[in-house]
Order: sequence, then structure tokens, then C-alpha cells
Amino acid sequence: MSLSEAIGVVGLEVLTGIDGERRPWHGALAKLFDIGEQTITEVNAEIRAGRLGPRSCLFGRVSGPFTRNMIADLASLIDEEYPIVLQAPFEDTASVAGAVWPGCELFGTQRNDGVLKLRFERGTLDLPLHVHEQSDRYIVVLRGDGVFHYTDETLRAFTATNIHGRPVRAGDVLVFTRGLLHTFSAPTEDLLLLSYHNPLIPLNDAAQYTLPILRWTPAMDGGLVH
Repeated sequence: MSLSEAIGVVGLEVLTGIDGERRPWHGALAKLFDIGEQTITEVNAEIRAGRLGPRSCLFGRVSGPFTRNMIADLASLIDEEYPIVLQAPFEDTASVAGAVWPGCELFGTQRNDGVLKLRFERGTLDLPLHVHEQSDRYIVVLRGDGVFHYTDETLRAFTATNIHGRPVRAGDVLVFTRGLLHTFSAPTEDLLLLSYHNPLIPLNDAAQYTLPILRWTPAMDGGLVH
């Protein structure tokens, strides 16, 4: 089964186009928007129903009709069909580069969400633990290995004494809601992510992310997993 079959993206051949070339088309990026939006909506419904906490974080691995090779296919499809130039620094970290596909530009509607492509260079241990106070996340690990660091502590009561680390690799999915203190590290190899933001806060907006008063980076813990 191909990736397009697994996630419901129809593979079509483009017969006419701006360059006159015939090539396959899959709409993979639009499908990622759909999956991210639906998942975030469902998680927030569970929070309102009292079945999940207000700063929820969920982790899973691609299974069933999906395979890790299909996730790699998704990365290559998005790279090919929606080329984008990553720029560093990202969130004031030189070894992290990113770029954004705003939903309003992709769909031509009054959407306020977006997808970011993020690359953590091998050895990245200095992106501080931070929080997105106004936005939720649906993240797919496309390539590489790394660690997702997080804590149950709140932004204003952070003591850096209860930080957890979850190893992540290609095919893993993370979903978390606004208010969760977190960061990523890439101790041994490059880490490539697709991160759905709902809503999308402009990257140059001070409200995009917030650091706790007590600064913590994975380097302070040797990038270890707890």
C-alpha cells in the first residue's frame, strides 16, 4: 500500500501546468493540515469533557496501514511538491532552522493555522524548555532520532526538577495543547519535523513562545532521557 492510499491522498497525474510538464500530484501537505486540525479538535473536545487535562500531551507511533517508509514518502512528497527554504536561527537557536506554510496562503481562505518544517542539526542541545501559550501542536517526526523533553510543571511554577524525556524517531507523532513546557534535542543525528500549529502565531511575534524564568536546556542534563 502506498502512502497516498494509506492516508486517503489520491495520486493524480498533472496533464497541464505552468511548466507544461506531466508529473504526479498528491496533495500531501493539504492532507497533513486536515489530519492536524481534526486531531487537535478531538483532543480539545476531550479536555472540555474532562477526560484529558488542560496541558495534555499524547504520543504515538505510526501503525496499521502506515509504515515508517510511508512517513519518509510523505516527507519526500512535501519536499517535492511544496519546496521551502529553512532559515536559522529558529526561536533564537542557531542549530535549528525552520519555515512555515500558512494555511491561509495554501487554501486561500481565512484560516489561522499553519505547518512548519523544522530541522534540528545533530548535536542540538540548547533549545530552551518553552511554552506556546496560545497555540496547540500536532507534530510528525519525518527523519532522524531525537528526544522530546517535557514537564507537568506550569510556566510560572517551573522548578526544573521534574523533566521527562521521550525518545522520538521517524514515524512518531506528538500532540500537545497550549501551556505544555517542552523542547526537542538531537544528540546523535539530524532531526526533521513537520509541526502543525493551531492557531499559527507569526514566528516574529513575541507571543509565539515564552520561556520560564528558570531557564533549562537539554545540555544541562546531558541530553539524557528520564
